[in-house]
Amino acid sequence: MRLLKRLLLFIIGLLLVIVLAFWGFKENFPGKSIANAIQLRLTTQTGIPVEIEALELSWLKVSTPEIALRTPRWLAATPDVRLLIIKNVEALFVPLITSGKAKILGQLHGGTIEVYTDLRSRKMFDITLTGVKIEQVPLIAALPYAFVSGRLSLSSQIENINALQSQQAQFPEGNLQGRLIDAEIRISGGGYLLGIQLPDLDFSEVLFDLQLGPLIAVRKIQIKGSFDGMIEGTIRLNEKRPRMSLIDLNIELTPSPALKDEISNFGTLLRSFQCGETIKVNLKGTLNRINFPTRNKC
Repeated sequence: MRLLKRLLLFIIGLLLVIVLAFWGFKENFPGKSIANAIQLRLTTQTGIPVEIEALELSWLKVSTPEIALRTPRWLAATPDVRLLIIKNVEALFVPLITSGKAKILGQLHGGTIEVYTDLRSRKMFDITLTGVKIEQVPLIAALPYAFVSGRLSLSSQIENINALQSQQAQFPEGNLQGRLIDAEIRISGGGYLLGIQLPDLDFSEVLFDLQLGPLIAVRKIQIKGSFDGMIEGTIRLNEKRPRMSLIDLNIELTPSPALKDEISNFGTLLRSFQCGETIKVNLKGTLNRINFPTRNKC
């Protein structure tokens, strides 16, 4: 009995020492210095300026109030603004201790973000977005001539994370799948093209499936709403001049009856691209200069 009491006292004393040591470390935790080192490393490796507020240490996690991504430096002609802001970011200790896998959670423009990676193999990097309001994303809100809204959910797995970290690769390789629901596109001020009013567009659902890499394969973009149809093709990225990246997209879209009435003034122009009620075109060119579309075979 006396031995049990001594053992109990020893355990209590050990726990007290651990708590006091942790508390002292927590009070002197160099959160800002670590945040600065991480953001410097991420900015150097990705070319995307990262801002991280001071890290905070607790028993089960390390957290920061905010992480922001700014305009990449290679987009020289684009204003330097915050493109994406992640709030209340948390890195949990339990998955890291039990399985060697890092799990990071945060809030992203009305939705959530989850990042997951295996620190032992460093071969996998998963990211999941759920319920993000795209109209709240600064990159989208800054569009000069249009208002775009909707809820975005997606998942992506990057397979060459080691090569990206060692700068042996410039573009992420993997897959990207997702869904955009209740999307709206409104042209600012009632836009005009060739003196003709451009209609507003509504989409109940947009499904997308892409293979990422230096050559992005658009395996499927399925659209439901003002237009019903499919987009497939490729985008060949230009590392040194991103705006000169080449696109080659095949588009098949059928306008809804309501939209058909609104675009009746475009009838003569659209007729040369139609197969029955369906518009079938191919778009080629660079991101900064798209060639005039050509009709695909019916």
